[in-house]
Amino acid sequence: MKMMKVRRGVIVFLVLAVPAVLASERADRPRPTSIRRPALHELLPSPKPIEPRRDVLLAARSGKSQSRAAPLGAKSDLPAIALLILLYTLQGIPMGLGGAMPMLMLERGVGTMEQAVFSTVTLPFALKLLWAPLVDSVYSTVLGRRKTWILPVQAAIGMIMITAGGRVDLLLGPVGGATPVNVKALTALFLAFYFLAATQDIAVDGLALTALSPANRELGATCNAIGQSLGFFLAYVGFIILHSRGLTTLGNFMKVWGWLFLGSIGAVVTMTKNDEHTRPTRNVARNLVDTYGVMAKVLALPSVRSLAVVLLTRGAPFAAFDVLLPLELQANGVKKQQLALLSTMLLPISMASQAVVSRFFRQGASPMRIFVGAAYARLLQGALATGLVFLLRTCVPAGAGVPLWLLGLGLLVLALGAVASSSMFVAQMAFFNRVSDARIGGTYLTMLNTLANLGGQWPGTIVLALKGAINDTPGSAKGFYMVAVGSTLLGIAWLYAMRSHIFALQDRPAKDWLATETEERAH
Repeated sequence: MKMMKVRRGVIVFLVLAVPAVLASERADRPRPTSIRRPALHELLPSPKPIEPRRDVLLAARSGKSQSRAAPLGAKSDLPAIALLILLYTLQGIPMGLGGAMPMLMLERGVGTMEQAVFSTVTLPFALKLLWAPLVDSVYSTVLGRRKTWILPVQAAIGMIMITAGGRVDLLLGPVGGATPVNVKALTALFLAFYFLAATQDIAVDGLALTALSPANRELGATCNAIGQSLGFFLAYVGFIILHSRGLTTLGNFMKVWGWLFLGSIGAVVTMTKNDEHTRPTRNVARNLVDTYGVMAKVLALPSVRSLAVVLLTRGAPFAAFDVLLPLELQANGVKKQQLALLSTMLLPISMASQAVVSRFFRQGASPMRIFVGAAYARLLQGALATGLVFLLRTCVPAGAGVPLWLLGLGLLVLALGAVASSSMFVAQMAFFNRVSDARIGGTYLTMLNTLANLGGQWPGTIVLALKGAINDTPGSAKGFYMVAVGSTLLGIAWLYAMRSHIFALQDRPAKDWLATETEERAH
């Protein structure tokens, strides 16, 4: 019965998510005579043996625009959109469970330093660039270039969830129990989940470039944002609500999702279209070496190096609020059920903001200008969140319930953060899709996403360790306030230093992002 409820929940959320993606497509379409600079991934020759569009390629090299026919609309890509949302949603499940773990550990007295150790489980998303060329180069022509990796990864995650579901509750232990939480074992388990999810993300990013039509490839960013948000919501909020009411344990919840992962394999097989089945022209070893070589050329591009500076530092100003705020709210009287309820209210806000921002891109808005504007909003939200924690500590007596007006104020503060964070993410992904050279598959996109993930994840571990060094008591106001004020000042300095730099990246011509420019000139 529980499995049927979860399946119905997944179907309902997919029904809600697909219209959200289509909403981003309802903007006014350019007329056939309108001019725009083509995204570099549109220059990729079709997986079928069709000659490259040399006219568009030359236009991209010169940085000039090229006229083309009006897009067909997102409805023509509806099956591909549904598949991408499904795959990205499944990727969000391990991340949602990982997001719930710090709250469970805090209930069991786990200190901030040990929380910092567990936060390293997100590293595979930051380091997936190391094995992205392998995923991009090694595949079976029978299964297809992307299904070769998606199918076994889906099966592996499902089997591990089912197997680990029988032991994870013992590793966590009861609240107030004498047995300490086995943080090292839990860290190893979730490292495996994140490694597999990151590997699937590489393959799905590549699939988005071929499954969607050239006119709609930027919708891959929206599918990514909405899908991962749905997955995180289903795992994080779903588990917190059921667990707080005594309806499930972490182990049983993982088992249900394990079977759903295995059941999704059939959907992936039947729904995947436009996968590549052509045999590589060269042997696998040479293909792999060449892919790493192209990746090195991409990293050597001045435009990519400049973008890397932004991506690797972008998370530092916001880490204190992203990582510490949920723990501070819980430590200061907000119950897990209330946090889950707030997350439920934030989901439609986040999805709506993603759709609205995507619509702006379809109308020709500059992604990185929206990125910078959303960064200002996130910084404001961080300052307001610090004030919210202060109000909780001063207005709510120990053991008393949080008043409704304060919960409402918290919802407004968190909603601002959700809108700003979603806008930054979609803007960032849209910019990546515009500049990525899809002729090297998903490696270019994966490299940019890896840099962004690394920049968003390393500050979280540092922040937890820093707060623990200031005061190792979980929920300490002293440590939180010092880190929060430092993050706010750092954010002001970062925006002052990076704003013009980011706008300059947006204005670079298309040829500055071509990874294969040098090689084609040699030929």
